[in-house]
Amino acid sequence: MRLPERACPAADLPDMTLKRLVEIRGLPQAGVTVGEADTRELSSQSTEASKAPGLHFIGEVVDVAGWLGGYHFQWAWASAVACAQML
Repeated sequence: MRLPERACPAADLPDMTLKRLVEIRGLPQAGVTVGEADTRELSSQSTEASKAPGLHFIGEVVDVAGWLGGYHFQWAWASAVACAQML
């Protein structure tokens, strides 16, 4: 899978790339995770990486942990909105 070299809207990605990005390995693999993107390396306003301008991280990719019960969904949506408003 070849990803674009710069940030772009998901709508600009080829269908095969999108399909591969959203594949999961079934219910045993699905679940809430803590991401690898360190919040100290991201802008709290735009979710942009300080070491890679133009690269934004949102949702469960970011190292944010919360209680189960919708908090991760809220974080995913809120971080996506914050990112989109800054682009």
